[in-house]
Amino acid sequence: MKKIVLILILSLVVLNLTAQQKLRNSDIPQEVRLGLENTYSDYKLLGWYFETGQYVSEISIDNQVGRCFFTAGGNWQFTIFNVAEKELPTLVANYFINNYPGYRIKKSEYVEDFSGDNYYRLIISMKGVGQTEYEMIFDPRGKLTKTNAPDPDFVKKDYIARLNPEDIERRQKKMAERDGTLNGYGLEIEGNEKGNKKSEKVEIETPEVLKTTKIPDEVINAFEKKYPRIEVQEWQNENGNYRSFFQNRQGVDVEALFSPDGMLMTTTTTVDPDRYPRMILRDIEERYPKAKIELIQKVDYDLKYRKTVTDKKLEQYFYVELSEKIKGKSDRKYIKLTYDKSFKYQGLAGSTDEYEE
Repeated sequence: MKKIVLILILSLVVLNLTAQQKLRNSDIPQEVRLGLENTYSDYKLLGWYFETGQYVSEISIDNQVGRCFFTAGGNWQFTIFNVAEKELPTLVANYFINNYPGYRIKKSEYVEDFSGDNYYRLIISMKGVGQTEYEMIFDPRGKLTKTNAPDPDFVKKDYIARLNPEDIERRQKKMAERDGTLNGYGLEIEGNEKGNKKSEKVEIETPEVLKTTKIPDEVINAFEKKYPRIEVQEWQNENGNYRSFFQNRQGVDVEALFSPDGMLMTTTTTVDPDRYPRMILRDIEERYPKAKIELIQKVDYDLKYRKTVTDKKLEQYFYVELSEKIKGKSDRKYIKLTYDKSFKYQGLAGSTDEYEE
């Protein structure tokens, strides 16, 4: 009871602080307003707030209300859209329904992140007052990527037991009698007696030894420190440096480039098609109306590495790969472009992985 009262008090305090920190449009720094314009184009502004040291704009896009979070410098961090339970992807809804009987969804959201790691977030709890809340994270395709909720098998068994405990006890006893466990017998394995079929010899081919890139220990250690418990899918030697290909915890494809001494140089994140920057899409439509977008990646330079480069200023940029049909041929030609961090066109991509301001 004390826990419930405390939660209610904290909720009232947060609501009160939020109401007191509602801002007028004229109170918002120009950098922050520009950050919103660069992030979204077709939106209706509902209001501005200041929360936890960040500027928050409440907007409406296609009748969906979202809250966008910006730093004081105008850098967009993430946007949270409330999603009605009936509007959740089928895979998300089915996973919850099939695995968590007796539970309810207390909150469902869709989060757009500046890195492109978008996801659905559910807050669930058992039905009833004062029950523990759990978080479930799904990627945009509806695959569960992270949760602290109880194991589904335990939840389903517990739910059935609470509905009909006598029936559960009866079935457990019947299974035990069938398996002989009540008589003190465990699992018995019969030998090759007469009449039993002998096991057939299975030929197992030895896999061909693959040629792998030798990665320095300094690079391996640097990767494991930066991305603990992440498995590298492939390593490549790139002009004396080492590029790792892997997926982050949200299932997004990421590349990290390291120097031989283990210094992280660049991080390249594949942008989800649902999160392609609108300004880039509009520019591509004007320049290459018949092209198909094959890939958009966001390239970030590590701060420590940038400090070592004194002859030029390295800035975050977007790498775009397009394809177009070649008239009279079945082949397609590929076009590679770059855009700066403000989504402005910079030209055709060069042979290097660098963008200078």
